[in-house]
Amino acid sequence: MKKFFVFPLLAVVIFASCRKEADYVPYTGNSSKLSYNNYTEQFQYLWKCMSIGYVFWDVDTVDWDAAYERFLPQFEALDKKYADSGYVRTSELEQIYTKLVGKMRDHHMTFAVNNLHPAPTDVTKRVIVRPGLLEVQSRDYYIESRSVAQNKLRSFLSMIHSYYTVTENDSATAYIPEFGTNVHYHYCLITLSDGRIVPYLWTSNAAITPVMRDMVGTTAQILLDRWLTVICTTPRAQLAGMILDTRSNGGGYQDDLDYLVGSFINQRTAIFKTRYKEGPGRLEYSVWCPYYQNPNANYHRDITAENIPYVVLVDLNSVSMAEIEPMVIRDVFPTAYIIGERTYGGTGPLQNDAQSLNYGGPFGDINNYNHYVYTSTFEALMNGKVCEGEGIIPDLEVLRISDPNRSFKPQLDAAINYLQSR
Repeated sequence: MKKFFVFPLLAVVIFASCRKEADYVPYTGNSSKLSYNNYTEQFQYLWKCMSIGYVFWDVDTVDWDAAYERFLPQFEALDKKYADSGYVRTSELEQIYTKLVGKMRDHHMTFAVNNLHPAPTDVTKRVIVRPGLLEVQSRDYYIESRSVAQNKLRSFLSMIHSYYTVTENDSATAYIPEFGTNVHYHYCLITLSDGRIVPYLWTSNAAITPVMRDMVGTTAQILLDRWLTVICTTPRAQLAGMILDTRSNGGGYQDDLDYLVGSFINQRTAIFKTRYKEGPGRLEYSVWCPYYQNPNANYHRDITAENIPYVVLVDLNSVSMAEIEPMVIRDVFPTAYIIGERTYGGTGPLQNDAQSLNYGGPFGDINNYNHYVYTSTFEALMNGKVCEGEGIIPDLEVLRISDPNRSFKPQLDAAINYLQSR
């Protein structure tokens, strides 16, 4: 699972007004030169770093002190095994670390350590535990990974004209350097049986901002502009509503809310709150800091005043900003309606190298210091609730089906039926 660029860099601006500089750094992150010589020391070091820098101790159900007492003898036993045999199998180390962190609340987390003394026959010496992925794969409606699902969704969208009356219909691909990969965009204009239209948009990542800012005139920018323009200019009697599809979306830019929310509000609006670790104690938090969304200067329509339905499609592969977007939309707009599956559950904002700002976030260097823990930097509060590990629960649950060619169709059918009935 790739890293999710949630709130990249902008978090510095957002939180600067309500934070204080850390008087010391509890763990030194990517610049760490601390080392350990055995499995017991490795466990103790990581346990301490997590105890200080993990931001979800107020909602996580893992008893971290009891975990120390339970797992310390197991790592001591690994040191004895190494002394006796000269190696420890990576699979055995993986089993222990999976039991240690595999049920933690942070669904962004990637917990990686190198096996200090792997067996000569081990294919890999690296242990990687992703609590969010383990939880998602345990759901009874899990079908496949996000990358596989994305390809299936793209295939479905290429045939969308076969299922619905579509007038405008086009796809685009844009390379986004921050992601190091292509992001896919699909826009179409669906016509209902009563003649009203529904502008539809899907993106494979939350990456509207870089296209609108840096790629003016490209197909991707034209499609995004078209979706927004149709929504903002179509007479109300002809506009049934709009659909934003965040299914199988890996997350991305917080600034996308400038378009997805800012285009449809009249005034500066508080949309959620965040806080961070401001001390080494597990519950030493900052105050909750509100984040405000301003109206978009280039696109505008008051969809609340005109009672325009805003439908958002989600699935269990909607991750990070692809979850935050629906949550914010539902909180801000009375006309919002979420359809699909409970989402992935990775809603904690991330900022790499944030140790100079607070006491939490990613730390370590897997290549030089044998560990790297990718974990949320901030805790998010939306509609009075921390949704980390749970995700967004849709207003209408519609599960995907196993048919590879039509697996995404029931959810879009439900969206169109809902708009048709409005």
